[in-house]
Amino acid sequence: MDTNNVFSDIYETLKSKGKRKMIIGITGFVGSGKTFFAKEFVQFLKEKKINSLHFRMDIYNSSTRSDRNAVIASLKDKYDPNWPRRAYPQNTNLIKNHLTNIKQERSFSAPNLCDPATKKLDFPIEFLFSKEITTIKLGKEENKYDKNNLWILCDGVKLIEYKDYLDCIIFLRAEYETRFNRLLERNKSLPSPANIRKDLFDDLENNLILDHDLKEEHANIIVDNDNYNDKKIVKL
Repeated sequence: MDTNNVFSDIYETLKSKGKRKMIIGITGFVGSGKTFFAKEFVQFLKEKKINSLHFRMDIYNSSTRSDRNAVIASLKDKYDPNWPRRAYPQNTNLIKNHLTNIKQERSFSAPNLCDPATKKLDFPIEFLFSKEITTIKLGKEENKYDKNNLWILCDGVKLIEYKDYLDCIIFLRAEYETRFNRLLERNKSLPSPANIRKDLFDDLENNLILDHDLKEEHANIIVDNDNYNDKKIVKL
């Protein structure tokens, strides 16, 4: 199926809800293509004259890349299948607070979140709500949006936890091997590549299921994203 047809079908379904302001969650397991999907969908929405923003939820991680690599390195001495809990902590209360503020149009800021690129805890964000305009600063980038015509696309593996704060959840499905190979490719571009192993990949997946209830049954929309160029809607 043509990618634009997939986005068009999703867009028409969401538009039928009658809301001009929406917070949409895009989730799925590691390597399912959430970030790429969100960027593509944002571009599609802009062509539809919808103000749209890609909001990466890994900015709420409270560990750095070096912290995570240290946890993984420690497994050589003492293996712990629950290592993802130590390596990928998130500020749950802050996420709930910020999503609530966005829904209720209350201005807020936070100075030291996790930079999506460097994974250092020095990334500032700010949402400023005025009568007609919403000004959003993510790091050094600032944009202004029509307050009554804004779709925010959040992407993250733990978004099911925040389903009560979202207008819709889109789950991206992809085969295990596809996702693992995407992770290997992505890792090659990192300044400090991680030690990618299938047993660690499995631990992370199990943690997302057990601790964060990452299951497609919680989603409003399911998309087969095994092939970036041949997306298919499974549930709409």
